[in-house]
Parts: sequence; C-alpha cells; structure tokens
Amino acid sequence: GDRAKYLELRKTRMELGADFYDLATFYWEAGEKEKALQVAEDGLRKAHGRMDELRLFVAKRAKAAGDRDKYITLQFDQTMDRLTLNKYEAFMRMCQNDEWERFEPQILARMKSAGRTEQLKIRMHRKEYAEAVKLLTRRQYPMMDWEGDDEVRIAKKLEKRYPEEILKYYLSGLGSLTVNAARKEYARKAKVMAKVCHVLVTVIGDSSRWKEFALKVKRDNMRRPAFQEEFGKVVPGWRELE
Repeated sequence: GDRAKYLELRKTRMELGADFYDLATFYWEAGEKEKALQVAEDGLRKAHGRMDELRLFVAKRAKAAGDRDKYITLQFDQTMDRLTLNKYEAFMRMCQNDEWERFEPQILARMKSAGRTEQLKIRMHRKEYAEAVKLLTRRQYPMMDWEGDDEVRIAKKLEKRYPEEILKYYLSGLGSLTVNAARKEYARKAKVMAKVCHVLVTVIGDSSRWKEFALKVKRDNMRRPAFQEEFGKVVPGWRELE
C-alpha cells in the first residue's frame, strides 16, 4: 500500500512492455485513467520485448473508445509478434473485408519472421502448395523419430502434388546407408525407407525404380543383421527382395 515507494521502485526499470503494462495497470486501478493511457502509449513507443499485455491493454481501450483503426493495428502488431497459424487465423476472423485487404499483404511480406513450421502451416492453410514444398525441402528430413512432427505430416499431404520433391525430402532422412549404427538408428531409417517405398510404388507407380534402389541398399548391408531385421519389420517386401 506504499504508493510512493512502489512508484520509486517501479520507475527504476522501464524497459519491457511488461514494465509499462504494470505501471499503466497500477494507475488505471487507482482511477488515474489518463495517466494510465499515457504510460501505455509511452510503452508502445519505447519498450522492447514482452509487449503482449501492453498491446492488449491499449487495444481494449481503443475498442471501447470506438477507435477501430488503432484497435486493429494493435491486433496486427500482436499477430506479427511470433506469428503462428493460430494467430493468423484469429486475426483474419477479426478483420473486416477492407481491413484484411490492407493487412494480408503486410503479413505475407513479413512471413519470414515466423518460425519455419508455422510458415509451412500458413502456406498450407492458404493452399500455396508450391511455396510450401519449396520451404519444406530447403532442409532435410528430421533425423529423429518424429512421426507426429508437423513438417512430416505436411510432407505426407504434399506427396501426390509433388512426388519427386517429397521423395528427395524422404531420401535425405536416410543419411548414409553404408555405415555401422545402433539398432535404434536402423529402426529410424527403416521407417523413412518405408516412406520412400510408398512414394515410388504407390504414388509414382514405378516399382522397378523402387526395386533397383532397395536391392542395392539391401546388398550393401548384407553383413549388418540388425539393419536387415529392422528393415524387414517395416519396409514392405524387404525380406523377399532378391
């Protein structure tokens, strides 16, 4: 309850948006609304980092005051701060048609500020499949056993549209197939190999291409029984290949 001491301590560090939000909230709850809004506006200009609460504080007041332009601009800033598909969709629903026409190009221009997986999800949501496959194949298939990974699921959705690109993506997850490794690694590679088989045989429809590739891999690893066992468990027709 010591107002003077609080203000003395509070004002020693005003760097983050959360600092300005804390002080603005203090003034607002004390009934000093003009002062609260002044502090909040200062924070929007000066603060860096942890801006979410401060933006929402000002946006809520702008909406109550009928200042639609300020409200939607703050919501745009909130959306672009660590952009995700969920934020993108929420902002799109929030916008009126003319507002979306104004902000959509700005979002697309700044897409690289989002994480790679979120960019992929947004591209898929927008049905921009060519952009999605380019983004996906810039890196190799994850070298961990992540069947639930968002990127792996997206790759599955793109198989029929871009079979050769996705095949190349899956092949990148095999790594070297002529070195000794732990059984766990053979098991991981076997799952990726099953995806390669699926694309070549089921999607592309080229069984001979699959057989030629698979036979070479099998023969190169005949002296690795653990390799053969793990591949035999999950790769269709592996044991019968000859």
